[in-house]
Amino acid sequence: MAWPTPKVSIAFNDGPYVASPTWTDITEYVYSANVSRGRSDDYSPFIGTAQVVLNNNSRLFDPFNTAGTYYGKLLPRRQIKIEGISNSVTYSVFRGFVDGFPAAWDQAGKFATTTLSCFDAISLISAELLPDYVYDYTVSLSPSHYWRCNDTQEANSITDYIGGRTILPIVGRLNSTASLAQGSTFNSISLVTTQTATTTSVVSTTGDMTLTGWISNSGDGLYVNNGWRYRGLQSSSPLTASIFEVTFDVGYIKVRVGPAGGPYASCQTSNPTFGLPTPLYVTATYTKATGLCQIYVNGSNLTATQVAATGTNLLPMREFIAGVQEAQEIAVFNTVLSAAQITNLYNFNQASVAETSAARITRLLAYTSLDASLKSVTASPVASVSQISPPNSNLVAEMQLVNNSEDGDLFVTRAGVVKFTDRNYVYTNTTSNTSQATFAAGSIPFEPSVQINYDAQAIRNDITVTFSGGGQTSTTNTASVTAYGTNAMNTQTQLSTQAQAVTLAAYEATVNGQLLTNISPLSVGVTAQTADWTTLMQLDLLDRYTLTVQPPSGNSISQTELINRIEHRIVPGQWQMTVDGSARYTAWFILDKSTINGTDLLQ
Repeated sequence: MAWPTPKVSIAFNDGPYVASPTWTDITEYVYSANVSRGRSDDYSPFIGTAQVVLNNNSRLFDPFNTAGTYYGKLLPRRQIKIEGISNSVTYSVFRGFVDGFPAAWDQAGKFATTTLSCFDAISLISAELLPDYVYDYTVSLSPSHYWRCNDTQEANSITDYIGGRTILPIVGRLNSTASLAQGSTFNSISLVTTQTATTTSVVSTTGDMTLTGWISNSGDGLYVNNGWRYRGLQSSSPLTASIFEVTFDVGYIKVRVGPAGGPYASCQTSNPTFGLPTPLYVTATYTKATGLCQIYVNGSNLTATQVAATGTNLLPMREFIAGVQEAQEIAVFNTVLSAAQITNLYNFNQASVAETSAARITRLLAYTSLDASLKSVTASPVASVSQISPPNSNLVAEMQLVNNSEDGDLFVTRAGVVKFTDRNYVYTNTTSNTSQATFAAGSIPFEPSVQINYDAQAIRNDITVTFSGGGQTSTTNTASVTAYGTNAMNTQTQLSTQAQAVTLAAYEATVNGQLLTNISPLSVGVTAQTADWTTLMQLDLLDRYTLTVQPPSGNSISQTELINRIEHRIVPGQWQMTVDGSARYTAWFILDKSTINGTDLLQ
């Protein structure tokens, strides 16, 4: 019989995002290794850490030793993995990243150690921020011009982010005003007079065109010809010009496209509902082949009357004239954007994209440099989300909001994979609904000292759920409140509908309002029995285990729990392991999936 054999490896030659780095075995230098992965209760985030103490008498792990083998490679965020070998099988225990290689000396410099503090992949990306998704999506559609209108009040031009073209000249100063787009952290601009751009744009091969952006006339109201005009010049003077203009007329939005003097393709919105002071995201398209224009307002097609004029080639376009008072995120495309693209542009500008929680997590993880092999996202999400936090918000905090919305789990597996589960995972996943280890006399032994608690500290019976748009809903588990008193919880989410928030609040009030027994952390790695370690080394977070205790008298007590935390304490020749869990998700059943007294939740 033997304890598992530890193996510790570091990727000295590769950065933190290399999925399959070159590993160097440093086990012979390891004094000890401690691993802690999990959470303290059902309401806390999962965190994975490790600490490895190395013998550094040879200064092998001293980053200041210029003669050292790894000099120049002892860098922060180098990858580390801890494994255990039992019965000739290697099991993952922890994969993460080294915080640094601190050198320490004792006994007047005669004894040296290096203690590595390590963290998991979620901690790695915890310092990353959300991107500017309005800019990213706009640029992905290949505009020929893109004026964000985020220039300072002192600027004398409006910057074009495509090719550096600007609107010139500016008469007087630009007036910075509040953002018209919720998805932007920038101010808009207030144009004090007609502004004109006089630089050459990209030539369209089709003659098609789209003009889009935020406009508002909140100061003086809407007047005839207050709008955009994008004018094409065939020479240095407007002798042969074409125009693409969006204007207001007593509440209608009108579009006119054509050469100087006509004939013009034109259209207008269906009714005069557009008044001050609400900003509008207006998109106008022109298709040369059909000669038709379309008007989209806040992402919806509101085109009514149309006059077609085919064959008009609008480009090259060289002037932009803006007579609106406030403007932001104006872009010109030498293509006709699809309805879906136009809707997406508006949604990103509004910081509201309706998608499943899984699609959102996938989107967020795609903003990081983590390899696809180190990501696992559920294919069966329950929730849909819409609201998006502003650019430069913390990315992991955003992931936690999505996780709150799904009410699933977000953690890093022992193999280093970032995993996002759905709400039903703890009921439908095999390792969660079927016991993976039994700790009892005659089975896997555990430390004799164990405590079973029966208190209301973990109860949450008055639930408030917030959802996109600033709404919130509340549900109270009246029976639980009557029996144990109120313990409220506010769950911040990005759920896209109130109905979903109501469902989540009811679910949490039911599941979290139950009085449950709670077993103290259980020391289970107490012998060197190989068969036991074959089972123990395969356990991971949210796996189910069973504990059976036989008191000195009376009935035995049997409890099933899901693992919330796994800890390993490793020294040469010995390996100790502790699990800590919760019974919250182990006493339910799903209709049509289990039988009465089954293991899943009724929903």
